[in-house]
Amino acid sequence: MSASGGYQRRRNFFRKEDGSITVEFVVTFPLILAALAFSFEFGRMFVAHHTIVNNVRSAVRYLSRSDLSAARQTEAEQIVRTGVPSGGAEPEWVESADIQIVPSQSTFTDANFRTGGQIVRVQATVNFRFLIATFIGDERATIPIVIVEDIRHIGD
Repeated sequence: MSASGGYQRRRNFFRKEDGSITVEFVVTFPLILAALAFSFEFGRMFVAHHTIVNNVRSAVRYLSRSDLSAARQTEAEQIVRTGVPSGGAEPEWVESADIQIVPSQSTFTDANFRTGGQIVRVQATVNFRFLIATFIGDERATIPIVIVEDIRHIGD
């Protein structure tokens, strides 16, 4: 075998383009999977944030016109967790929710001094867990979602 024959074979090997598409696919496929996983997680987090905001606002509206008894505060907490005062099925991300209802932060009067009331704060902190990280085995991959709403409580 001559040296020029080995050179010719190597030259022919590098000129062939039979597997070029396969190589490009193998290089880009992990990037496509990562983009899909990111989009999926972002969508889940967006839905969880939107649900928490709506539930906290519903709880605030509920408390603004009811008495501030322990039973009503428990119902408001159930509204934040499930969306209804009587409770029900919780979304999978609610298991790590910390909900605080702080009545009588301060008092107020309206502009005509006819009706007074107090300020009540509803705060929900949810540690949103990423499913992709859980699938890999990392249970600690969370991000906190914190929603705070203050209301003017004027009672019944």
